[in-house]
Amino acid sequence: MAEKNTEEKKENVEKLSIRGMIRQATVYLFVIAVSIIFIFILFKWSEIHKAFGGLIKILAPVIAGLIIAYILLPVVDFVERRLLKMEWVVQSKNPNRTKKIVRGISVFCAMAFALGIIFILGYMVLPQLVTSIAQIIMRFPSYTRQVTEWFESLQYESQFSQDLQDMINQAMNYLQTWMKDDFYPQLRAGINTFTLSIMNVLQFLYNIIIGAIISIYVMMSTNTFTGQAKKIAYAVLKPDIANSLIEVVRHCNQIFGGFITGKLIDSAIIGVVCFIVLNLIHMPYAMLVSVIVGVTNVIPFFGPYIGAVPSVILIGLTDFNQGIIFLVFIIILQQIDGNILGPKILGNSTGLSPFWVVFAILVGGGVFGFPGMLLGVPVFAVIYYLIKTFVEYALYKKRMPLETQEYVRADGYDIETEQLIYSDNAAETRKERRERYGSYKNVSIERDKKREERTMREDQKANAAAEKDGQDE
Repeated sequence: MAEKNTEEKKENVEKLSIRGMIRQATVYLFVIAVSIIFIFILFKWSEIHKAFGGLIKILAPVIAGLIIAYILLPVVDFVERRLLKMEWVVQSKNPNRTKKIVRGISVFCAMAFALGIIFILGYMVLPQLVTSIAQIIMRFPSYTRQVTEWFESLQYESQFSQDLQDMINQAMNYLQTWMKDDFYPQLRAGINTFTLSIMNVLQFLYNIIIGAIISIYVMMSTNTFTGQAKKIAYAVLKPDIANSLIEVVRHCNQIFGGFITGKLIDSAIIGVVCFIVLNLIHMPYAMLVSVIVGVTNVIPFFGPYIGAVPSVILIGLTDFNQGIIFLVFIIILQQIDGNILGPKILGNSTGLSPFWVVFAILVGGGVFGFPGMLLGVPVFAVIYYLIKTFVEYALYKKRMPLETQEYVRADGYDIETEQLIYSDNAAETRKERRERYGSYKNVSIERDKKREERTMREDQKANAAAEKDGQDE
């Protein structure tokens, strides 16, 4: 009997070792494949970038349609939920056909809502924007004259003003040279590319129109696409893993969609409030400034400041006192938005600290420009959530605490007791900390020494237990 158990144990050990070897070989192959792909991308980056750019250009209408559908889906779901509660829908004898009709009505209402907003903006905002820009162009000579008179008034003041005038003369000479040597040649090139710019605008409008048509089909088939994706997940993966994957994707969608939708609503409210207040206090360029403030408010953190600077300059050129009043108003408005309105609409939709928000905006803007500044925060929030999920799962498997606060005062982890080691010296100085930890230590050597000590203790316990069993026998 004992020999049979021994043989079974040997077989199990052999199976485990074979599985381990297969798993290790799979990891090695995966690392080698990833390395080969990375080297290929590194040496063929220009060709890959060109091919990727061409593919994006071809798929631009599809991408535009997906973006439009994603933005309008909350409106579709809102209308659909209301219609499904109506009596004629509940008592329908053909539920499938009725649901399709309800979905079509919901999509139609969403498209009508979007077209209505575009019409209102075009009818109300565009004429005032054109008027404001025309006023700026007409008043530009007077602005130039005011600045020139201000500089001339400095000539009769202190030595500092004389030095300033010399600097201004040097700057004007440099400006004239630059305009002659650089600006005019570039202007000619710009005129030559003007036709190409018009073509790009027409191409953009074409992509939007085709994208709007594609978005209708996408919104009509959203439930089918969702069902197909879940079907593939359950077919390829184990049911419990598929459940986890679907839950993660659902939460990522809530983070991304909640932020985008909430930020659009928040920015629209800020733009409308700004327009109403500026009209009440008779500010110049009320519509233009409100559009600038509302559009730039979509950018998290930096957006309000980006919109405030040109608006203050624009109003200040017309009336300096009104420029100061507008600056005070925009600071108050952004404080209300940041502390009251924004949290009410967005909540803690991203789960990011202010540092990671700034980091995401800078990296996104630096790599992808203006779209990166808009989408950097929600994309990084999704990545942050995925990393957090992986880390917490790894800690859960090791039976370690999941809360970050548990690790703030942790000095280490006791492997024998499987507990974190905490320090009571929370307010100690760097000098006290150095004295407590001692001089330089090689962490790898210290780790191996602790492992050897732990192995020796375990061997001693095992030998003592074996001797005790021998004595009992």
